[in-house]
Amino acid sequence: MSRAPAGVERSGAFAAGRRAYYAGRGGASAVRARRCGLGGPTVRRRRALEIIGVAAGAPLLAPGSAVAEALALGQRIRSVAGPVGGAPPATLTTAQARTVTALAEVIIPRTDTPGASEAGVTAFVDALLTGWLDASDRDRFLAGLDEVDPLARAAHGADFADCTPAQQTALVARLDEDLDRRRRDPAFDETQTFFYDMKRFTLAGYFTSQPGLRSLGYRIIPGAFEGCVILDQYGTGEGRPGARRSRQSRSGEQQ
Repeated sequence: MSRAPAGVERSGAFAAGRRAYYAGRGGASAVRARRCGLGGPTVRRRRALEIIGVAAGAPLLAPGSAVAEALALGQRIRSVAGPVGGAPPATLTTAQARTVTALAEVIIPRTDTPGASEAGVTAFVDALLTGWLDASDRDRFLAGLDEVDPLARAAHGADFADCTPAQQTALVARLDEDLDRRRRDPAFDETQTFFYDMKRFTLAGYFTSQPGLRSLGYRIIPGAFEGCVILDQYGTGEGRPGARRSRQSRSGEQQ
């Protein structure tokens, strides 16, 4: 992930995004991710909110953590590249895009709020593959992605996107179990695997999208959408700057 999108200089935002991406690849961050629930095949909405610090228990939001770095990457991409989506994929084929959409929806399914597919995660992943990843990282991701449909056909006689929800969940659980089994080898680097990146990219794409931000309680003001936000400032309730200004105004009126 060393090159910026065409026409974009290596600005401070790009450099920060690059540092954030590589800072979260392995080591203690990966250990924290596994301990705090990122290791599961499906990130349920409540657990996802806990992971990134909106609900109780948020060690992964600490600087240098895997999910915090993934979100930082997503914010940098949206701040430099602007809104993503609305155009055919630039890197993913039609078949690959269908698989990414289905995988992302298993990882963050629709519940009482939109799922990953409605948040445009596939377009986000395509933008990341097109303008942000090194060729080796991009090729590794695509090679892993191309193994998903053959796995689904061998198990259920259909491409992954055409499997039933139960079959898709079972296949994703199988991918996660395989990753967990390989972690037992001390020399194994999970950050160099397709499924690890697929989960991180899904979280980054979802929680820097409009639906993802709304699920955090971030108020979308009509007008241009800016995905680059600081969660410490634009959280819920007391953490929102507007709440602080409101309290200050009330305090001034009482004096």
